[in-house]
Amino acid sequence: MTGVAVGEATGVPVSAVTRAWLAVAALGAGLLHAALAASAPLPAAIVLATFAAAELGWAVAAFLRDRPPFFRAALVAALVPVGAWAVVATVGATSEAGTILALSPLPLGVAALLDVAVAGTIAVVLRRAKPVTANAGALRFVLALLLSAAAVCAVTIPALGLTDAGVAAVDVHLQHEGHH
Repeated sequence: MTGVAVGEATGVPVSAVTRAWLAVAALGAGLLHAALAASAPLPAAIVLATFAAAELGWAVAAFLRDRPPFFRAALVAALVPVGAWAVVATVGATSEAGTILALSPLPLGVAALLDVAVAGTIAVVLRRAKPVTANAGALRFVLALLLSAAAVCAVTIPALGLTDAGVAAVDVHLQHEGHH
């Protein structure tokens, strides 16, 4: 919609380029949280799986809709996993038992980075309060989508490889290599 102001009661219009970035970043964070949930202790697995489901669902909805759902709430929601990780790390560092989770910190850090990028992008969109143009052009959208996907893949894929799910995927492939 041309000329629709940010903050309208029906939702916040977001350009297709921005929605592509938000969707890809949330997708990366969701995939990392899902991979980490696979090997986490049950309470942490439930929390990580909940984060993953929310991020993956929001990513799909943000990509498909002109107005990402719960846009203002997503600003805070994107930071919840970051806060949870900070609490777990602090408790683990200050408890006698040491770390309470044996999860790899790099995938958690990359997921946190992607969540902060989502929150930061939403904050900029809300702060700018500029009208959104109806069509930024297909070429611009495709280029933005490709660049977003490349940037997120560049940090997400190596981090996925450090999760137990990523290691298991490589091990399964290596075990079946000779059975082609």
